[in-house]
Amino acid sequence: MPLLSLNTWPAMSRDTKRQLIHQLTNITVETLNMIPDKIQVLIHEQEPENFGKAGTMASDPTFSSESRITNWQTRASYATDVTPVAGMAILTIDVWDTFDQEIKDAWVNKLTEVLSLFTPAPGDKILILIREMSPGNWAQNSVTGRNEDFLTKSRRLI
Repeated sequence: MPLLSLNTWPAMSRDTKRQLIHQLTNITVETLNMIPDKIQVLIHEQEPENFGKAGTMASDPTFSSESRITNWQTRASYATDVTPVAGMAILTIDVWDTFDQEIKDAWVNKLTEVLSLFTPAPGDKILILIREMSPGNWAQNSVTGRNEDFLTKSRRLI
């Protein structure tokens, strides 16, 4: 019953967002053997000034190099060029704690590929957080995931 919440810079058209939502859902269905109607995707667009990494704001002109600093004292950086970073993507996933690490690794790999295609974020600016919770901490339509009839009861329209 995952909730995928993407924070990214405003750079996608309505059609691109539609395709991204479809792809994120499809990957989740296939990788986790999940039911599509229980997968929710939210896209939050934030201006670059609301993102930061390595102590620098994404809207700063030096963000490309400063955000790649690996040593605070020496200011060593793995930046290889000074081209601006065109985007960042932080995908936070709330999901039941029912999947093993191998499945999560495969899922994250596929999600990263899709985010690379649909957002202008380079790989080092894509962060995926998986927050696992007990099904008893997930509720829809007044019933928690621990209920043996969760799928049926959570689909009631009245």
